[in-house]
This record gives sequence, structure tokens and C-alpha cells, in this order.
Amino acid sequence: MLKHIMVCENEKLFKWIKRETKLYTNEDMDFEKRVNDTFEYMVRWRAEEDFDYKQPLPYGVVIDENNRIFVYQRWWAWSNNWESRLNNKISFWVWWHIDEWDFTKDILRNTLKREIEEEINIKEKNIKSIEILWYINIDNWKVEEVHFWLAYLVKITNSNVELLDWELQNWEFINIDTLEEMSKSWKYDIELWSKILLEPLKKYLNK
Repeated sequence: MLKHIMVCENEKLFKWIKRETKLYTNEDMDFEKRVNDTFEYMVRWRAEEDFDYKQPLPYGVVIDENNRIFVYQRWWAWSNNWESRLNNKISFWVWWHIDEWDFTKDILRNTLKREIEEEINIKEKNIKSIEILWYINIDNWKVEEVHFWLAYLVKITNSNVELLDWELQNWEFINIDTLEEMSKSWKYDIELWSKILLEPLKKYLNK
């Protein structure tokens, strides 16, 4: 059976707003509502090649009660098709593609809560709040051109994380200043989307 995932047609997603490679905010456009209003499903292989559509990806930045950020490393042997480019990279996102069988009310946030529980064992009762803050659109690289990231800040009340996904390793909660230092060091290979979000995340946490 062919896997179907959530997509949005670019003409609908960027209606009345200029499509650019940039970090958007809710002041630019309520893209969360736009996705919820216009999404459909498409066979995965076609979605990876059809540049008239974006795959919305809800990403959760998990923050504990001390404003430390959950950071982990992807296992070096992870080699799932095009996603093998993420091998061994450091990330502070919890995310997933939304499948057709994921359909539920408030699908973006509910899928994110489910993935947080399934990947790092944080139960919904320990999620204090989920806030949509940013949207990332990248059109200058083939792989990124078919994706659209919705960045949520997920505040939790219990930092007893347990990695349930074999693709993740070497986790810890890190303050934003340490994470910024890591991003500037050659010792750490931090994924692109995490780098893009570092500065706005720092401003948000320090305000």
C-alpha cells in the first residue's frame, strides 16, 4: 500500500503573501490556519518531486521548566532514502510527516503531541503549553523546496525523557547560550533548520 502524506498546494498556502526563502511569523501570516484549511494528501514519492506542493511539518522545540532546550543527535546509520542527509546531525526538533491515517481534529498539534510521546516519552499531561511561533520556508535547495516547517515551542513540566526512537541518541537539555556556542564550533554538526531558528529562539527566551 502506497503511503500518503499531508501536502498543501503552494498557490493556496502562499495566497496573498509573497513566497520567499525566509523565517515567517504569525504577523506575516497565520500559516497554521492556512494549512488546516487547505491541506490534502498525496503519495509520498510524488510529494517529494512535485514542486507545486509543500509538505507541512510540525516541529516541536521542547523546553523544560528551566528554559533548557531538548537536544539530541540522529544516529549515524540512519539511512531512510533522502533523509540520510541527516545522519549524525544535532537537532533540537521533534517532528514527523503527517500521514493520511493521522487525521484528527487540530491535526498539526495533535500529531506533534503524539510524536513527542512516541519518540521521547513525554506524556500529554506533562505538556504545559504548545505555542506556534515561526514558519520556515526554503526554496533554494531541492529537498527543502517541497517542505514547509511549522515551529512550535513545547513547554513541559517533566524532563525525565526516555528515547523510544532508535534513530535518536545522545540527548540532554541545554541552555540557549551553550547551544549557540555549539553552533559556532566545528566539533558539532547542527542541522540547517536548527541553525535557522537559533537566533529567534534566543531572542524569545531572553525577552
